[in-house]
Amino acid sequence: MSNSKNLEEDDDCDDWFNKDEEDFVVKLPNQVGLEGFDETGEKEDAERPGTSVREMLENFKFALNDVEGNYVDSIKHAASDRSAKFDLPKGPPGKYIQTIPLTKLANILENETLSMFADLYVQKEEFLSTLAKKTYGEELLLVLMKMMNKLSTIPLYETVKQFFGVLLEQPHFWEQLLKFFQQPADGEKKKKKKSKVVRPTVARNEMMEVLLKFLAEAKRHVPALPLRAVEFCGKLKRIAPPDDKAQAGLLQSLAQNVLQHEHPAKKISIYPTIQELNDGTSTTINLKQNIVKGKYQSVEHYLEIHLNLLKEDFLIPLRTGIEKYRKFVDAKMASGKSFVGENIRVHYPVKLLLPSTVNRRTAKEQLILVDLDPTERGYSNQSARYKRLALPNTKRFMNGSMVLFCDGPELNELVVAVISNRDAAQLLNGYIYVELIRLEQRKEVQQLAVNHCMNLFNRPLLMIESEIFFEPYHQTFNALCRLREDNFPLKSYIVDVTLPGKCLPGYLYQGAAHLFNYAGIQFDLKKPDEWPTKALTAAAGLNGSQFEAYRMALTNRFSLIQGPPGTGKTFIGLRIVETLLANTDEQILLICLTNHALDQFLCGVTRFTDSIVRMGGQSKHPLLDAYNVKQLQEDERIDRRLRISYYNAKQEYLKLVERFDALQQEQESLDGMTQAMEQCMEELLEASRRLNELSQLNTLRLIQGFRVVAMTTTFAARNRTLLELLRTSIVVIEEAAEVLEAHIVASLTRHTAQCILIGDHKQLRPTTSTYVLSSRYRMDLSLFERMINNHFSVATMTVQHRMRPEMADLLRPLIYPVLEDADTVATRPSVTGMMRNLFFLTHNFPEGAGTPNDSPMGDDGGDEKSKKNIFECRFLLGLCEYLLAQGSYTPEDIVILTAYNGQMLQFVAEKKNRPSLHGVRIAVIDNYQGEESKIVLLSLVRSGSGENGAAETIGFLAHENRICVALSRAREGFYIVGNMMLLAKCSKTWHRIEGKLREQAAIGDSLPLQCAVHGQAVEVKTPEDFEELGLVNGRCICGLLQR
Repeated sequence: MSNSKNLEEDDDCDDWFNKDEEDFVVKLPNQVGLEGFDETGEKEDAERPGTSVREMLENFKFALNDVEGNYVDSIKHAASDRSAKFDLPKGPPGKYIQTIPLTKLANILENETLSMFADLYVQKEEFLSTLAKKTYGEELLLVLMKMMNKLSTIPLYETVKQFFGVLLEQPHFWEQLLKFFQQPADGEKKKKKKSKVVRPTVARNEMMEVLLKFLAEAKRHVPALPLRAVEFCGKLKRIAPPDDKAQAGLLQSLAQNVLQHEHPAKKISIYPTIQELNDGTSTTINLKQNIVKGKYQSVEHYLEIHLNLLKEDFLIPLRTGIEKYRKFVDAKMASGKSFVGENIRVHYPVKLLLPSTVNRRTAKEQLILVDLDPTERGYSNQSARYKRLALPNTKRFMNGSMVLFCDGPELNELVVAVISNRDAAQLLNGYIYVELIRLEQRKEVQQLAVNHCMNLFNRPLLMIESEIFFEPYHQTFNALCRLREDNFPLKSYIVDVTLPGKCLPGYLYQGAAHLFNYAGIQFDLKKPDEWPTKALTAAAGLNGSQFEAYRMALTNRFSLIQGPPGTGKTFIGLRIVETLLANTDEQILLICLTNHALDQFLCGVTRFTDSIVRMGGQSKHPLLDAYNVKQLQEDERIDRRLRISYYNAKQEYLKLVERFDALQQEQESLDGMTQAMEQCMEELLEASRRLNELSQLNTLRLIQGFRVVAMTTTFAARNRTLLELLRTSIVVIEEAAEVLEAHIVASLTRHTAQCILIGDHKQLRPTTSTYVLSSRYRMDLSLFERMINNHFSVATMTVQHRMRPEMADLLRPLIYPVLEDADTVATRPSVTGMMRNLFFLTHNFPEGAGTPNDSPMGDDGGDEKSKKNIFECRFLLGLCEYLLAQGSYTPEDIVILTAYNGQMLQFVAEKKNRPSLHGVRIAVIDNYQGEESKIVLLSLVRSGSGENGAAETIGFLAHENRICVALSRAREGFYIVGNMMLLAKCSKTWHRIEGKLREQAAIGDSLPLQCAVHGQAVEVKTPEDFEELGLVNGRCICGLLQR
């Protein structure tokens, strides 16, 4: 149950945390004066190991100078030394832990919030002891509540929740608060102290103000407040109503709110239950459709819809896969066939192992080790099967993936777990580490065996691995759960869907300069109509529509920029970022859907600034290596307070691991899991989350000074705490129309003062795992498109710089009513060896089925098999060989696109036998948005199965968004192979495209080539025709084929 990695899958961002016990030994600094002597004063043995930090705090705290906490500073100094090492405390914990003096607490309170947190957490035990005191002076009451109010503003929810929980459970805290308010408010009260110093009393009004805020924050962090807190509110309301009317009203509201239960939306858990996995019909019926047009009733209404959709999008494929596996088992197939699952993989048998059963150094801080191959290990304990599978090179068992453990497909007993460590060496040997999340038994099983507990360890279990990656769902879900009315980002736009008048970016209202400058040209953001349009467009290299997008982005808090294919979405984004960097001091958060788009954007940003940090480890561009966060982690030293804090948190976690291990050994006679173990498991989860929060705090320290922080939407979803800590005011999201709305909202915070969405809702929509959630519940509706549906102002760029005019004609006015050509596209060179630069070869060769569920979108709901068409595959590979043989093109100039994964795999298989095609990229349309190529060869695949009575359909090829992407990737040459008769019959859009092609004489059942020597036309119809062309010596093909 270790903390999950914070960065992309291949990152190792917290290497400094992952130390073994023997790697952590600290020697006391010389100034302590005790080096070399044991507790009795005798000279200690030279071989004695170093002393732990905890032992120092417990054994020497009275010997150390406690003036302003110097004993802590001494330890921090020792821990920050490069030669410092730590080891686990071996003795029992001390019976007494010091509290923090009031004067020191008051000094700490004056610090900036994160610094205050670090100062407190480095002495966490002392702070917890202070919170749990039996006597509180009124000054201490006030300081503690002020501290908690201040801590509640930082997004370290699990840690702050722990602090609140300790304080709220103290009966003396509530009693002394009540006693304070029972006293007459007659100004100052004399102190019955021996000290001659007369301290000023706390003003009743100030105490009430701080208390009311404290109660509100306590309710937010601990929704189920202790009974004594509820009783306190009632008593306070009766005996000491505030004099201030506003405070009286707030107290009345709080007295009512503390008794209220959470909104049902907040009680939804992302983790599946047995009932949800066995029978999800009731859950699906309760789903509500995403609102396409109009506003949401409230934040709670918004969350209810999107949280349920997120959960079901993950859960439906998992449920469907389990149901199919159950049917497979019920059929008692004795043929020896293995289960080929859809959406799941099944592993049997596997075993769960505890740390006590494995090497402690190997297990590190992980709690549960899964043996994937318990029956096939030889004398060397190696797994030949998993070594042969080479799973570390695949996307199997990624950190954050969900796995289920159960006794069988009936799910009488269920353990929900998440993979916590994907160690490559261990995976090759058939081991993974998991974090147990939830344990559940069916009620019938519980009733049959009241005294029977779940037995998890060292017995064969069935493990179900979900192929849908859980981590983005998990983190996005958790981020949305923390949103409320008072912290929802851009609520007036996203929830209320109001259409405000001119609303400048929020940072301009905080005193920032509104006079901007670009290339020496000054313009006023408050007076956009007075900008020097001609001078600015010329200086920035913008056309008219790009300039309007530029002006809208800079002068609005929330802006939408639509960029049809080739109109320069990345270009305008760079101009906007360049201007903001030059004219503001604000940090810019740059988010893209794909790593390719992020790298492309960042390469442009490097021309304006070096103050860039690229999060995640999936960058493929060497220029960005120096900007990667991993490079920073290698170069930067760690804040010593964080080092100590993380060490303390790790000790807390490891003690819980040892406790869990001990409980398991004690309860072996009961043959199962006890309530104490379940409680310990819950505490382990909380400790794991606290470790993760401290890790994010360290990452914040590394990156908070950079002007541009860049990440993918996946990284943003997985690191919501980091985004909240950054408090970035400007957020630019490219490819915004392809991103699920929930992911965009999770990337924004209440500190977002300006949000710029760049995308094109006419191209690909967001991808969902479940087709029905897109078609029936409109989960695939992006925030970008929803805002346009609600008549938000959008700046549309209208001049395209990519396609030849005849290619662009296929899209206008059919998809884009206004789309003009830049002057440069009309002068693109013709394709060598071809009579036409655009052509559609129509045929009627039937399609075939590929491997199950290969379609990127789960074609037509995910129940069909992915399609392939052998004729189209071989024809286009032949055409590709012919084009490369002309000598004018390299493999990088040509890309082969197809609509289906099954066809892509067919291309890859056939390409292996054609050495000349090495380096030619083959891709699915959905993975190629935002990219372009000189020459594109497109296989549409669908052509009917050829079976009598089979329904004629073209699946998602009828979707206008996918058609748009498929037809807009080529610059110089575009050649399509498909069954136009079927396409036009099933889709009005294809019918109109057919008309455009016939107007250009660019469609037929044979493809016209051109002899490079004589210029004569030679037509080809079949793949075999290209094989004959390959036998020709020289470039003249005139005499070979006479049609």
